[in-house]
Amino acid sequence: MKIEKYIKESSRTMSPQFFPDKLPIEAFHGIIGIAGEAGELLDAAKKAVFYGIEPDIENIHEELGDIFWYIMAVCRAMNFDPEDIMEENINKLKKRYPNQWTQEDAVERKDKK
Repeated sequence: MKIEKYIKESSRTMSPQFFPDKLPIEAFHGIIGIAGEAGELLDAAKKAVFYGIEPDIENIHEELGDIFWYIMAVCRAMNFDPEDIMEENINKLKKRYPNQWTQEDAVERKDKK
């Protein structure tokens, strides 16, 4: 198949963009940023696990800060209260793991719908 034909044929399955009426562009920026920074964090872990080098704690710390920055960007754009998100997350985890993490609770999640 020629590249021109592929471009034409593949474009018919491209999702239309719904910005900004469906998702603020600032939120999308944050979401993409989280994914990119998560990749950098994962790369730091990969180097420690597979290359046998000491973890770069300073880099891990920095990447977590970058992820936090992007999380706050999404919260601002979507008018989310970060404290509400943290509280809701802890409530979800308490339901899922009533006492502490167990293998049984992890397999038989109580919050499945």
